[in-house]
Amino acid sequence: MKLTLSALLLLAVLPAGAAVNFRTQVWPILAKSCVDCHRAPHKDSAGKMVEPKGRLRLDGAGSIMKGGADGDAVVAGDPDKSSVYQRILLPPDHEDVMPPKDKGKLLGFDDSELIKQWIIEGASFGDWKGADDGAGAAVVKKPAKAADPLAAGAGPAPEAAKEAVRKLGALVTSVVTDSPLLRVEWVSGASMVTDKEITTLLPIAGNISELDLSDTKITDEALTTIGKFPRLTWLNLNNTAITDAGVAHLKTLTNLSYLNLHSTNVSDTALTSLTPLRKLRQVYLWKTRVTPASATKFAKSIPDLNVTLE
Repeated sequence: MKLTLSALLLLAVLPAGAAVNFRTQVWPILAKSCVDCHRAPHKDSAGKMVEPKGRLRLDGAGSIMKGGADGDAVVAGDPDKSSVYQRILLPPDHEDVMPPKDKGKLLGFDDSELIKQWIIEGASFGDWKGADDGAGAAVVKKPAKAADPLAAGAGPAPEAAKEAVRKLGALVTSVVTDSPLLRVEWVSGASMVTDKEITTLLPIAGNISELDLSDTKITDEALTTIGKFPRLTWLNLNNTAITDAGVAHLKTLTNLSYLNLHSTNVSDTALTSLTPLRKLRQVYLWKTRVTPASATKFAKSIPDLNVTLE
């Protein structure tokens, strides 16, 4: 994962493994990009009363957890059910994207991942309350454990196997508290990760739901291993040497919903391999050899699929 300068500076002052801090990390993002449209009713320069868009306020803890006209804005532990996170992933020209293109610049990858991680960790506000204005305390809504069919049948990953992966410099964490499903990522030392290191993941293959291999030195050979991860839903292959031949090995990942192929050597041929994956919802294809025509056709081939080419 490529970290911005601000993220690196923040990591320097936080202890290893520190949880995302809403006040210092998440709130500045919302304040800059979202709150202008999602704050308490107020009068504009012409004296006209302006209501928060979609009846959703993001300027107070209680208001954020209360949600808006479309229901829950944040569901602790479940980014897929948190509309705030889902909308920042939408294509720039989508009518529901946050922020709208006429209101500001889309959130970068680091910022969107920070919000996702905050939700995964339980959406804690700490001592931050913001402008509640009578919205009440922040009642954290958590998904019912039984609502995650993906975890059914998955036992706890062996501690020894997880430790073996950590010794390679990876972070291995639960995607949701008390879940057997795991997220594996390299936030440092990614350039030392090759196909050989990926085989170390096989003993916990049945537990891995999210895998970040961006900026690693893997090749198509690694994807023959990754194709054996039955519960994989999220895969980042940004800036790796994979090609169409490697992507063909991903056709077995029937639970995959997110795939980042940014800055890879894939072409239109790769999309043919991905078409059978009916749960795909977000695919990034920036700086690839995929043509606009094929990207558009691919987006239409799977219901609710968003394909970002630029």
